[in-house]
Amino acid sequence: MGGLARKASVIDKERLNNNHLIVVDSGDLFFHKSDLTFEKDNTEAAKIKSEIIVNCNNKMNYNAFTPGSRDFALGLKYLKKLESQSNFSYISCNLYDGDNRKRLFDPYKIENYDGFKIAYIGAASSFQKDSVLIREPISEIKEVYNKISNEADFVIVLFNGTKPDMDRLSKSGIGFDLILRSGGSSRASENGGNGITPLYEAGNKGKYLNKINISLSNIGADLIDIDLLQKKIKQSEKHLKNKKLGDPNGNLDEMYKDKPKILDTINNHRDIVRASNTKINNAKNTINTKKIALDTKVDSKADILFIVDEGMAKIPKGPEMNDHRGRAPGHPHHGHSH
Repeated sequence: MGGLARKASVIDKERLNNNHLIVVDSGDLFFHKSDLTFEKDNTEAAKIKSEIIVNCNNKMNYNAFTPGSRDFALGLKYLKKLESQSNFSYISCNLYDGDNRKRLFDPYKIENYDGFKIAYIGAASSFQKDSVLIREPISEIKEVYNKISNEADFVIVLFNGTKPDMDRLSKSGIGFDLILRSGGSSRASENGGNGITPLYEAGNKGKYLNKINISLSNIGADLIDIDLLQKKIKQSEKHLKNKKLGDPNGNLDEMYKDKPKILDTINNHRDIVRASNTKINNAKNTINTKKIALDTKVDSKADILFIVDEGMAKIPKGPEMNDHRGRAPGHPHHGHSH
């Protein structure tokens, strides 16, 4: 839970820079697995921890959150209770009440920043949960996008999705501008990927925060992923350097004049470097990210730390149990590995 106070510290620092700051989460926020039961899990502790998260996120002024399968671990009724305690929006376009077939949450949210309108659409891949009907996400996202595209200048999809659904969404041709995903890899993104629409993941262990910088000066122009282009430049320049075989002044055209296939590869990498630099230099709209590790190098915000400590103190302390070797709490080596 200590990562919450560190995350808040990072967010505060950005707000001090007077930038327009958006804080969103694409799901699996409250619990560590999709089903928690009284018989197998400490559900009381899980409830307290989820309420700590709500209270901290309220302080951090979250903008939007889309629920994923793990957020229903204690059932729909409890998640709706958490929603009632939250001052940020829960959004999802494809989660419905299994009984009345109505959406459980608003499908989208639009916010106005000095006349510039940003929309968030939430969605999740299919999962099994009583009383929740999950409709096919891509078609639901498309339906909502078509409805709001004329109202918004920039559309972000918050997607708690599987890899197959993510691939289909990336190839769907729907005209949204950015995808933020959870429910996938444990690793945070280094760039927005090779798809038409930039895709970012913060990882599923809560150890990283993705700081995504977006600069827009021409709404009609493409969004240029600076990190991805710089990665391509670095890879191609490394290849060209290796081909010089340790001689920094080596002339590749002379060295490989009798090896046309190798020379073709060299020219291809030169083209990649040239084209990538041209895109960066001519970019009107840019996006790049910084992966921030929420480790001890990041200061903890005091009031958030207080909320965490105060909440954790409410978790009931049960009787001490025998350790992994069956030794009782009073044993001199209880809990030791030797």
